[in-house]
Amino acid sequence: MGDFNINWENKQDRKRLKEITDKFSLTQLVQGPTRVTKCSQTQIDLMFTNRQERITKSSNLLTGLSDHNFILVVRKLTKKRFKNIIKPKHYYQKIPKSEMHNLENALKQIDWLNILSCKDIDDNCDIFLSTINKVMSSFTRKVQSKPRQRETLPWLNDALLQQMKERDFALKRTLKTGLNNDRLIFTSLRNKVVRNIRKAKAEFFIKIIDNARGNGKMIWQNLNKLTGRNNDQRTKEYELKVNGTLIQDHDMIANTFNNFFINSIEQLTQSFSSKTIISTIIDDDIPIFRIMETTESAVLNIINSLRDSKAKDVYGLDTTFLKLHKGILASPIAKLINHSIRQGIFPSAWKSAVITPIFKAGDRTVVENYRPISILPAVSKVAEKWVVQQLTAHLNKSYTPLHSMQFGFRSNHSTETAICYFLEGVKSKLDKGGVIGAVFLDLKRAFDTVNHKVLLSKLSCFNFSIDSVKWMNSYISNRKQRVRIGKTQSTYLSCNTGVPQGSVLGPILFSLYINDLPSVCSSVNIQMYADDTVLYVHAKNKQQAASELTAAMVLISDWLSNSCLYLNINKTVCMFFSQKLTEMIQADVLVRGEKLKLVSDTKYLGIILDSNLSFKNQVKKVINTVKLNLANFRHIRPYLTTEAAKLFMHAMIVSHITYCFTSWSQTSLSILKPIESLYKQALKILDRKPNSYHHCHIVQKYNLLSFDSFKHLLDACLMFKILYGLAPPPLRQFIKQKDSRGSMVTRAFTRGDCIVQYRRSKFGQTVFSIRASQYWNSLPTELRTCTNYLIFKYKLKTWLKANQICNHR
Repeated sequence: MGDFNINWENKQDRKRLKEITDKFSLTQLVQGPTRVTKCSQTQIDLMFTNRQERITKSSNLLTGLSDHNFILVVRKLTKKRFKNIIKPKHYYQKIPKSEMHNLENALKQIDWLNILSCKDIDDNCDIFLSTINKVMSSFTRKVQSKPRQRETLPWLNDALLQQMKERDFALKRTLKTGLNNDRLIFTSLRNKVVRNIRKAKAEFFIKIIDNARGNGKMIWQNLNKLTGRNNDQRTKEYELKVNGTLIQDHDMIANTFNNFFINSIEQLTQSFSSKTIISTIIDDDIPIFRIMETTESAVLNIINSLRDSKAKDVYGLDTTFLKLHKGILASPIAKLINHSIRQGIFPSAWKSAVITPIFKAGDRTVVENYRPISILPAVSKVAEKWVVQQLTAHLNKSYTPLHSMQFGFRSNHSTETAICYFLEGVKSKLDKGGVIGAVFLDLKRAFDTVNHKVLLSKLSCFNFSIDSVKWMNSYISNRKQRVRIGKTQSTYLSCNTGVPQGSVLGPILFSLYINDLPSVCSSVNIQMYADDTVLYVHAKNKQQAASELTAAMVLISDWLSNSCLYLNINKTVCMFFSQKLTEMIQADVLVRGEKLKLVSDTKYLGIILDSNLSFKNQVKKVINTVKLNLANFRHIRPYLTTEAAKLFMHAMIVSHITYCFTSWSQTSLSILKPIESLYKQALKILDRKPNSYHHCHIVQKYNLLSFDSFKHLLDACLMFKILYGLAPPPLRQFIKQKDSRGSMVTRAFTRGDCIVQYRRSKFGQTVFSIRASQYWNSLPTELRTCTNYLIFKYKLKTWLKANQICNHR
């Protein structure tokens, strides 16, 4: 069957084809013309069979989707048919949209001032949640699940479907009457449908991009649904092997998961030695950290800052519900938070987590191949954010003893600055010769094994008040969790260690917990980003570096054990950096008598580092990611407005190129060339031009930056942050400005010039500090003397665009 492009109704045209079909006893089934135009009617879509007795029906249908009709056949089957199984009806609870206004009014009628009048915070919190649930229940309706229907394109609304029906009816009438007036009506309706579909598609993609607010993950989730690559874990049924038996009962599976997640942590913590408790001493000369009470306006701002999520907590609430009714709920939530702070108690109702198992890799029936994702009570996140704001402000003060080598969860710190500092240190040492030996630590379930007593004692190093420590103790203690599989939930189990996963406050507490790790071993350099830790040492050869790292790992492994942190030796790797390929001499780093795995490249904070810092594998990774995004960009570009297309390009393509670009752009120009080509392709897709079109015209048309200008912008912006205290202080040692000589003020000092430090090798000269200092000195004095970052960035962009040169030949 298919389009033979031979008119079967014309005996002369079909003569040769019929000679062939007759030899195989084939019978043609389609009746009537299959392609009808204004000038002709032909039967060119044909269907043949050699078992005509098995054919019960053949049809030639007009659809309007194409100028060809739709041909189909109904054939008898010899296979045994099974009876339809009547599936039981499924119901679920839902608040209809029609009841949302009534729900809002019901919430407004609640007298929170009188209701939340108990002296105990736990009682008030329980009353708050039960009151909310009672109101929600009164407007919740039992709705029957509709049978799964064929998925339609999300931009096809009722109005469009009606227009398509009118178009199809007009086509049928045109073919029936043959009148020119009817054909004009059909043509008009057809063009209208095409126009409106394009408009609807554009609006659909614009909405996706606007709602994502630059969040590439959210954009991809929607695109994957459209392209059939939706691998949502919720659509898969769970099956687990327990003692060799495959189980499918959701209740048993949920409890199996919960037992595994809790027991696996307990097994790790049992292997730790006795805990070293630090004495709690408060320094009166340093400001004490006290948790202050909040206000209704502050709570409103925090609720607004929460990410939209419909993931239900154990009480059926989510952040979307809080944001929808923030004007009503801000006041009682503020009252609960203040009550909690005054009593130094974190409510028990805010300590219950619901866990969703997420498959990692391997056999889906093995429980070890799943990791837990925790959903905490929505209201608790508001309280945590309020405390985090105050704690962050306290830690950002210069007198707070937060280690300078901790780059995680601090203002003016980022993965970009962490990678930049690491490369500056490594390359400056390698410029003198020798090798750098590095160990990248992997801590197993690091957040889950934090010992509460050790954590609370360490908080005194940061001058926490007694009341603050009491509140923190209540926050981390007596937590419980349950696993949810579909609508089934396991029983609760207690969590006696760790900081809450999925929390806002947990990562900062963990940073405080490991803050003293770099001081354990002063013979090596130690750098941290939360639990991502690397230690490295400069030596003459691999053997010396391995020996020093082995000695350092003795002290570090002891500290980790005393701090109840488990070093995963199987995933902790060793690596040697050098300017050139070194001799293949074996040099092993040992930890408790075991050899660490020696690798030639490893991923650190999302960047692939190789032993020669060529960044070839990092560039390949970026190329593969950007190519896939370019393919999708090309596919949806016709349906996007120019502004939406620019937003998509920056969110899905430019963001991947610019991530830590100041570091991995230190590679050679030849290796970086494919990235530049991909950026140019993105520009051409943006302007819907062929690959042969010159990209410079597009850059000028849309007032964009060229690839080289992007490089200069990123370098200069990071340079500005380092010079004006908006980056980690340790980076300042690599960037130095020219100063005045005694009482004489030089022009270089007035201009804000930087000193281009000497490097012996070309390898050392590729480092960010050298490249960026040279470029900084070439900028106009007006830019270099600007002290406001936003103004500097705006002026720099304007200057770069005005001075872009087309090098195309």
